[in-house]
Amino acid sequence: MRSTRFPVLALLLATGLLAGCSKKNTVAGPVSGTPGAEPSNDQALVTSTIAAEPQAIDDGLADASLVTTVDSQAGQPGALAAIQPLNYWRTIRSSDRTLEFAFSDPDTVGRPTTATVTIRRRLLGQFNILVGIPSSDGLPPDSTREVVHKPLEDHWVRRVLLKRVRLEGESGEPLWRIVAVSGVDVTSRGVTTHIESLHVQTADMDTVLTDPLAFQRLRRILRFEPQTMVTLTVKTDRVDDVVVLHHRDRRFRFHNNGDMTYTGVWPTGLFAAGLHHFGVNALSHGTLFDDQAPYDSESWIFPYSLEPESMLAEHMP
Repeated sequence: MRSTRFPVLALLLATGLLAGCSKKNTVAGPVSGTPGAEPSNDQALVTSTIAAEPQAIDDGLADASLVTTVDSQAGQPGALAAIQPLNYWRTIRSSDRTLEFAFSDPDTVGRPTTATVTIRRRLLGQFNILVGIPSSDGLPPDSTREVVHKPLEDHWVRRVLLKRVRLEGESGEPLWRIVAVSGVDVTSRGVTTHIESLHVQTADMDTVLTDPLAFQRLRRILRFEPQTMVTLTVKTDRVDDVVVLHHRDRRFRFHNNGDMTYTGVWPTGLFAAGLHHFGVNALSHGTLFDDQAPYDSESWIFPYSLEPESMLAEHMP
């Protein structure tokens, strides 16, 4: 299968992927086994389908500028830290998007019935740390503040699985439908921080996630009852990372258990239709506690539903 890379700005504008923003978008992917073949109409139809479901494309968290407080807790570096962070936030100044297509499972006339779309974004901006200035007598920071800025380049990846099907009662050509989405993996340039697993526990759920890019079928996506207390335990490969919850309306730091695991309890919200996202972000110790160390981060972001199990697939059949 042959891969090509080319811009399709007019197509993306027509389908709404660029509506209201100034992001650069390109599309790349295997389009045919015949050298020199032009992209099939299926590529445009698939693009249109995923553009109609923005929650299957954007998580709304990776480029958010919410402030996170670096609260004191057991295990937090003290006098050995080069700086004493109070809070931090990201400022994203530009974002490029690339779509890669892979078509497979041809029908009797040779048209594909399966499409895998890999969406990539490159986020550029700054990681900002509000720092307290230590007092001259060795006591906690006084009221003086300064902001440390570090260059930020994050690489964002997500996959979407589609099938070309005719739903019961429909006539005409089969249509492309989203059947599964992956989570999102966001890594900084030159990343050394590594999330190994995320353990998700509720009163009636106990599951361990090890691959953010694994597909989750819409009918089997993570589902929580409204106002559920969810215990999240993140495992990394270091004992001094800073791990934080990412959600649309909150950020908080997980407790460091001292064994390369970090635990937090997240209360889900009230019932709301559609696909939502939560994430966990691991930052290296130096990212926050050393003004000379580079920004070093990995985030896993996952879709979830607060709806009854069968309803989400009705939104995106």
